[in-house]
Amino acid sequence: MKKKIKIESLLIKERIVGVVGGVGPEASNKFCEFLIKNKKANSDQEHLTFIHYCNPKIPDRTKYILGEGENPKPEIIRSCKILQKAGASFIVVPCCTSHVFLKEIQEYVNIPIIDMIRILVRDVMEKYPKIKNVGILATSGSLKKNIYQNYFKDVEINAILPSAKEQEELVMNALYGSGGIKAGNKNFSKKKLMIITEKLIKQGAEAIILGCTEISLVLKQKEFDVPLIDPMEITANAVIEYLKKKPAQTSRIIPFFKQ
Repeated sequence: MKKKIKIESLLIKERIVGVVGGVGPEASNKFCEFLIKNKKANSDQEHLTFIHYCNPKIPDRTKYILGEGENPKPEIIRSCKILQKAGASFIVVPCCTSHVFLKEIQEYVNIPIIDMIRILVRDVMEKYPKIKNVGILATSGSLKKNIYQNYFKDVEINAILPSAKEQEELVMNALYGSGGIKAGNKNFSKKKLMIITEKLIKQGAEAIILGCTEISLVLKQKEFDVPLIDPMEITANAVIEYLKKKPAQTSRIIPFFKQ
């Protein structure tokens, strides 16, 4: 008689990454690419195991924050629970604006959710210990809720933001305009984002935070003299490092909202 394999034990041992996708779809796909590309592996079997649940029906996060749209939290919670049921050990939501809600969402989910913004700030402090000013490119929802400003203020780093007019005409139009990133037009978006990036650098930004995960789809490091810092790639690298360690050794590698 064949010995029955206990699937639950295998899932616990493997530590599977759960990715809430569709926020937006191309950005979450890019995050998964980082998990593959940045993991040193000599064979298929040495790569990470992850579950990417792409749910583009999650309502727009910024529109809700600005009082113009449907609440995205129920769909994010549903997506997290689907990943939990599928066997994920922890969750990444590669949408920076969603971090406005994730502490609250964590209360409805039994597996931990990663705090990408804390990972970002820690990485900036470790790699650029003398930095005093960072430029923030993010959605108006993120800026309204001060998620970047508060995190950087806590470590005495000044956040330089676009003016209200620049935010609307250059950043939000590049993301949400009829010819913007969400509509699949990267050339239109790139021109606008390059303009605002140069403006922030002239105002003293020593690095630029790509604070909306879709911005990294168009802006590239080779085009600028200051570092472009991508929370998605930094988080992917932290996940890779986290999963190298035994569970008892991982407590300080990744900040979860459950901690």
